[in-house]
Amino acid sequence: MRLIPSLPLAPLGAAVAAAVLLSGCEGGDFEFDTDFLSGEESPGPSESPSPEDGENSEGEDGQDQDQEQASGYALPQSCEAADVAGAAGDLAPGTELREESGEIEDIDGAEQVSCILSSGEAGAATLTVVFTEGTDPSANPEVIQVPGAEEEMNWDVDIDVDVDTYHTEDTDDLGGDLEYVGAVDGSSTQLYLELPEEFYVTAVVTNADVEREELERVVLRAAENVRS
Repeated sequence: MRLIPSLPLAPLGAAVAAAVLLSGCEGGDFEFDTDFLSGEESPGPSESPSPEDGENSEGEDGQDQDQEQASGYALPQSCEAADVAGAAGDLAPGTELREESGEIEDIDGAEQVSCILSSGEAGAATLTVVFTEGTDPSANPEVIQVPGAEEEMNWDVDIDVDVDTYHTEDTDDLGGDLEYVGAVDGSSTQLYLELPEEFYVTAVVTNADVEREELERVVLRAAENVRS
């Protein structure tokens, strides 16, 4: 068996000689630490966590939980509770508000609340704000309906549309992405805001020209209104 010394022989001998020399110079009162020769270190005092460390850790955990809870979204109890009229602002075509809510047919676990703003006149412009949970309305366009059965979105009809998926600094703050779908003939414009945990806020405008930025403002404010 091959033995490898913990210290080279020359330095080790020099250390012993220095110790003997110092002992002679001090009148024999010098105490030599033999732990140095063995290569072992004297145990240092153990460090125990201070109470402040524990409090800081608990505080950080609590802040993380608060942030997680604050970032959640939930279906509103009503359109009034979600302040849809306030989110629509000047984009609202009228003051008449109609509400529809409940489970989505043929999609397990999916629910939605639809809020339709209009002037109440037939053929007039409408703004529909929809809160959906459990399914992607942009992938299931039949989920979103506008007033009147004859006006239900029917994607079997060949209509040219512009589609754009993107995000902004505001959507990043909410943890979401946007998808814009606009009919070339101007008959309808949709903006879908996808949020964490399969939650969506959609704004649909019919029979009116509207800027994309205006729809962004509506869905972002509506999302903030239902944020936990």
